[in-house]
Amino acid sequence: MLWGCSKAPFATAALSDLIKEGGAVNQNRTFKNGEGDAWYRRNQGHLVNSEIAASNDVIYICSSLMPFKESLNSILEIGCSNGVKLEEICSKLSAKGNGIEPSEQAVADGNRRPKNSDITLVQGTGDRLPFADQSFDLVYFAFCLYLFDRSSLLQSLAEADRVLKPGGFMAITDFDPGSPRKRSYSHFSGLYSYKQDYASFYTQSSLYYLIGKHSFSHRLNFFDKIADERVSTQLLYKEADPFLTQG
Repeated sequence: MLWGCSKAPFATAALSDLIKEGGAVNQNRTFKNGEGDAWYRRNQGHLVNSEIAASNDVIYICSSLMPFKESLNSILEIGCSNGVKLEEICSKLSAKGNGIEPSEQAVADGNRRPKNSDITLVQGTGDRLPFADQSFDLVYFAFCLYLFDRSSLLQSLAEADRVLKPGGFMAITDFDPGSPRKRSYSHFSGLYSYKQDYASFYTQSSLYYLIGKHSFSHRLNFFDKIADERVSTQLLYKEADPFLTQG
């Protein structure tokens, strides 16, 4: 998923269908049942190849992984919208791609349009990835984790690890304010944006190594002094064997 700053009235989906135990709105279910399509309609004008090719995350990921191009045969993008970003990355790295996205409309548009690389999109959410273990050489969370339901966040992070091969790469683009923050999501009452360093879940396990980090924001192509606006793309390596053998 990409990000946009367009404003729209609160969505009118039946809240009774989206409530989880405890009275909160289930964010994953909400996006899969209408808000994902609403997001896609709000941002569709920006989902074009020319803008995507010049985006901070695509440039950083492709330039950083170009030395490993020969070993990158399969790529998964989580939160892929209509697949234009996945298409660009796969084209530059000469890889096949799969994408998963909650918006039914975005998936249909992405699978229907002509493409210059081999990609396939499916509707779904990150907590249940319909792919086999160790299927991908690169898994990319494309600015979507901040909207994942907190009740299944760890499951979603574990699912991405499950489908990534040892010796593969993980990329995460998301808000990165320096300390965890929560704010109301402006397009749907009851939803929240959760801003934090998601890459740290992986690096603190010692199973992943931080290769590098590129900081920018909604407003700037470089580091932003305003913490709430900060965004980063972090690139991780999944250690093939993270534990030293002793004795």
